[in-house]
Amino acid sequence: MRLAVVNTKGGVGKTTTAIYLAAGLHRQGRTLLIDADPQQSAYLWAEQDPIFPFTVISRPIRDLHHRLASLSRGYEHVIIDTPPGDSGIIGSAVMAVDTVIIPASPSGLDLNRIMPTISLLASLEPVHPVEVAVLLTRVRRGTLSARGVRDVLAETGLPVMDTEIPLAEMYAGSFGIAPVDLGRYDDLIRELKS
Repeated sequence: MRLAVVNTKGGVGKTTTAIYLAAGLHRQGRTLLIDADPQQSAYLWAEQDPIFPFTVISRPIRDLHHRLASLSRGYEHVIIDTPPGDSGIIGSAVMAVDTVIIPASPSGLDLNRIMPTISLLASLEPVHPVEVAVLLTRVRRGTLSARGVRDVLAETGLPVMDTEIPLAEMYAGSFGIAPVDLGRYDDLIRELKS
């Protein structure tokens, strides 16, 4: 699997999603997580744990799609964590993968700010089409925002993953620790593989 976690807005759960996806996919085959964000959140996360189970490298570069073949040699799965706001790095990451996941929380601001991400992906589609889906993160079950967000996203025409990642302390407090219990990310991996 070659997958990028993309949203031009920050604070939507990109790094957490990238780490948890990589942890789950690593159980199925050797996995590389490329941190393409200059802030290096995923890289710093992995550096905190001396026995981190999968490889995390930092490559905040705009020609990642040209370098991916050599970087990913020997890996079955590659996950790319992208930065907010840097369309050059994001575009290169998208050009390097087959699948893009757009994490977004069910808030008006996150949904409003998803449009620049959609525009960027649409501009790359003629050159490099990818499978794209929105992943709802930080979802509070039973709230109006959780119920109404799917209707709003349906208007964009973007597919939305069935799996939702709840707002949970297990994710919020996991920085620096290799994930063992993947929670709903196990469901996400199954959905991606189906």
